[in-house]
Amino acid sequence: MAKKKVGQIRISKRVVQIGHQVYPLANISRVQSLRVVWVGKSATFYPLRQIVGTALLAGAILAGITVVPDLNLDFEIGEMSQQAFNGVAVLAGLRIAYLLMVLLYRMLRRQQYSLVIETAGTQFTALSGTDLQEIQRIKDEIVGAIEDPPTEERTIQVHGDLVLGDQHKQTGQDSKMIFNR
Repeated sequence: MAKKKVGQIRISKRVVQIGHQVYPLANISRVQSLRVVWVGKSATFYPLRQIVGTALLAGAILAGITVVPDLNLDFEIGEMSQQAFNGVAVLAGLRIAYLLMVLLYRMLRRQQYSLVIETAGTQFTALSGTDLQEIQRIKDEIVGAIEDPPTEERTIQVHGDLVLGDQHKQTGQDSKMIFNR
């Protein structure tokens, strides 16, 4: 399911509306802009461990298949061992190629940022995207509305590639958010 782009944010005297979410200004205890840090299986260099493991396992299997014809057994298994050798080599090569593509994709992905609003001790990811300046601008607008609520409703146009955020299992300190922990 594609995430919905945000077109505008409405700030009135008592509430902030971001997409379909409405946050009472009086209940907002913290507004943060955080850098997303991927850990666990989503980490950038996680596929390296699987590449090394696949290469070692395939190497061990291929070494075993290579030794079997030299054991001078009573039956001829040379052709069968050659087919097994080719099959294992192709499967290991495909797996390593796939993992290299995943690694390349993760190395080239853009830095992600999130706007997190905390109300009554619960953190909600209101927006996420790659445009840090836009997230900072929206954060400043919300903080300004908390300090000095507007007398009439204001509409803030949102630019960039920001999308409505989802609720994730998130932990964070300083200026980063850690996913998949």
